[in-house]
Amino acid sequence: METRLIRVASLASRHEQTTVRAAFFAGNAALPKNVNLVRIIVSQAPRWGFMIRNMKRILGCVVLGLVTMAASAQWTNPSDDVPAYNAKAPVKPLPPILSGNQLTGIYFSHPYQVTAYKIAAKIPGVLHQQPCYCHCDRAMGHNSLHSCFEGTHGAACSTCMREAVYAYEQTQKGQTPAQIRAGIERGEWQNVDLEKAAL
Repeated sequence: METRLIRVASLASRHEQTTVRAAFFAGNAALPKNVNLVRIIVSQAPRWGFMIRNMKRILGCVVLGLVTMAASAQWTNPSDDVPAYNAKAPVKPLPPILSGNQLTGIYFSHPYQVTAYKIAAKIPGVLHQQPCYCHCDRAMGHNSLHSCFEGTHGAACSTCMREAVYAYEQTQKGQTPAQIRAGIERGEWQNVDLEKAAL
């Protein structure tokens, strides 16, 4: 009968590559006396154990890292994660807020979008001193809520519009930019109904 060699297992270790080959016989012929397949496979078992132990250690470290991150999150202070803003009123002219014919097109399909920009144009110095909690400072490099209304971003973002309306309403009530910022940081802007926003 013809013997064909096939690869039954390929076991690797850090230091060497070992390939175990076994003879496969057609029919019911017995294995040659000099081939002890069980002994070959059993001799490789310590390497398998070594690999399994290493995988357990790596998995344990990953799980420990995830648990540590999750546990530490409960002690972080959300107020430490305040987006970019300017602490003082602007000393030089700010870039213009979109106005007039610029308030048309797909970004201004709802009346409240136009109203939000008109409101923003009334209080540019106040918006300059406010953070924007859509975190566009990270994604777009904005340095305050004012930046959102220099382009179309503010019209596409309900956070920006609500904060602008909130800042305007609080300005009308006599609040300072610092007091308005404290309210924004507390999340009070989330209660603003854009459909009811008016100058």
